[in-house]
Amino acid sequence: MKVSLGFTLLFTLSLVSAWTLGASQYKQVKPPKTLPEFSMEDQYGEKFGLDALKGHWSIIFVGFTTCPDVCPFTLANLEAVRADLSLRVRPDRLPRVIFLAVDPDRDRAVLGEYLEYFHPNYIGITGEKEQIDTLIKGLGSFYRLAKRGADDMNYDVVHAATVYITNPQAEVVAEMNPPFDPVATGEYLFNIIRGVKFND
Repeated sequence: MKVSLGFTLLFTLSLVSAWTLGASQYKQVKPPKTLPEFSMEDQYGEKFGLDALKGHWSIIFVGFTTCPDVCPFTLANLEAVRADLSLRVRPDRLPRVIFLAVDPDRDRAVLGEYLEYFHPNYIGITGEKEQIDTLIKGLGSFYRLAKRGADDMNYDVVHAATVYITNPQAEVVAEMNPPFDPVATGEYLFNIIRGVKFND
């Protein structure tokens, strides 16, 4: 009986902790933030700029293809989120996942192959540092290439784990942080897309 009661209490506390984490995981951007003009390319070499964000809901995630943990974890979870959301919204309102690859020297050549591991419809974009920095600043995100010198090719990349939700007007309307529980995150995005007002 004691073991059963202890387990019940532990389970209840775990649920409360998870709910508390989830409650602070999502943030609406009020008023929506307009993004600046930028010019990059997708994994197929096609131009991708501000106009490409218009007319769609998008989830933008900052990362790099040699990332050992945060990027693959997030990209896999975002596909689970989209799968849940696909049960709630029409296919044309399903947000696209856009991977902003901030390490073009190592990312550009493998970006398409890398994203195929997660979903064939993911969009990867990268470009010149100036253009990457323009979009990063507009999002309110950050990254840093931890190079020890110009010839260093074995460096790490520090970057934000936040993902940014843009509406069909190419405005940032929300930010989300891991762990991206599929059901809870899908519900949050569903409410964002259908225009539900939040009190945060």
